[in-house]
Amino acid sequence: MDTTKISRRAFMGISAVLLWSSLVGSATKHPGIVSYKSAVHPEVVKLQVRNPRSIKVLQMTDLHFFLGEQPLWTNANKKISEEMQKLVQMTKPDMVIITGDLWRDSPSEKLEEFMRFAVSQCEALGVPWAFTWGNHDRVNDRQAAHELLTKARNSLYRGATSDGNYIVDMVDRQGRALWQILCLNSGDAGIGAEQQEWLKRINQISPQKGKVPPRLAAFHIPLKQYDDIWETGVARGIKNEKVCSEKENGSSLAILKNAGVHACFCGHDHVNDYSGVIDGVELIYGRTTGVVGYGSMQVPNGGKLYILNGRTGKYSWKSVLVNGKQ
Repeated sequence: MDTTKISRRAFMGISAVLLWSSLVGSATKHPGIVSYKSAVHPEVVKLQVRNPRSIKVLQMTDLHFFLGEQPLWTNANKKISEEMQKLVQMTKPDMVIITGDLWRDSPSEKLEEFMRFAVSQCEALGVPWAFTWGNHDRVNDRQAAHELLTKARNSLYRGATSDGNYIVDMVDRQGRALWQILCLNSGDAGIGAEQQEWLKRINQISPQKGKVPPRLAAFHIPLKQYDDIWETGVARGIKNEKVCSEKENGSSLAILKNAGVHACFCGHDHVNDYSGVIDGVELIYGRTTGVVGYGSMQVPNGGKLYILNGRTGKYSWKSVLVNGKQ
């Protein structure tokens, strides 16, 4: 991520948005979102779900929102937003999670504008939503971006104190933990030492009374083992490009497993949509949602719907397409 000083114009823009967010704040927050006391668990947010036996999580990824003067970009943004809305209407999820590349990473003077527009499209979905950083989600002022993401309407983002790593704790009406999603910032290089150290402290970050709930992990850049499961014939699905695990060296999987993660899901590679189990952990590609990046002509746009049973600890998933097919 870029960490250069923010321009005065961008600073004023973000300040205005943050002021607006603070004013509307709790009045526009989804009733299912319950924050822990920030001083105790700043990296954890609770989401009270409707049906503990059928928790619906809709993954979208690689949307690449971009504001340009040409009608091409305006039309593309409109189409992406319409397809996001349609996927939500089709699946009626308890929450949406965007696994990276929500906006475009250039030009630098437009980054905050791109981010604000992209966030507004997530707010418009009308359901709780989470976000994990992708390699194209660049900003000039990271801390201001953390605050904007945290204060956005219906946002589950709680990564301000841990550089984008946080936990969504799904609970029933009695407050009992059913499932957790570990949201990780894989940055430009993939999960590395910073995220691994955070995972090793997970039970201190989110202490549980009694049994630790089953966990999923969401991030943008795939692990090295995404390539291994395909090469060994374990995986099933669609593979139309090389696995771009960047600098992730394969050491993260054991740490994720030790943290109680049952499955991981990612984005990044637009024309891959497959899954496979390795060392007891299922590795799943999300279905690309955006229309601006490459691949939409090869693999139709859509999302991935995860259905979690909070009583049995079991889960299932399916790719969902905008055209209504699977």
